[in-house]
Amino acid sequence: MSLLVETGRGPWRWLFKQTANPAQYSQQGGAGVQLLAFIRGVRSDDLFAAAIQQDVAGVIDALDFAQLFPTHPTPARYDRLRTMGGTSYSVEEWRGSPNDDTPVFFKLLLRGGQQ
Repeated sequence: MSLLVETGRGPWRWLFKQTANPAQYSQQGGAGVQLLAFIRGVRSDDLFAAAIQQDVAGVIDALDFAQLFPTHPTPARYDRLRTMGGTSYSVEEWRGSPNDDTPVFFKLLLRGGQQ
């Protein structure tokens, strides 16, 4: 584990909780659970190659996610993320950030945006 990641984990999670918005996450076939999510447009320099699809990127706290979904502690394709305003997205891809055994955040490639 990187010293930088271990030192930054707490402050990064605190800042995330100050800037993220309430959302509802549901794993395939499961009930929705409220968590915090930060959703933004996809930039051309993003690692995801789906900017043409007008996808958006989402960020969720990996520790909170694992506590809410202990039997499936990582996101999966086709899970749903719904904002409190009613916008609904499907998870297309995800990765840990940092991309190792103990990520601080999960970064999601989200498709959809319908009410």
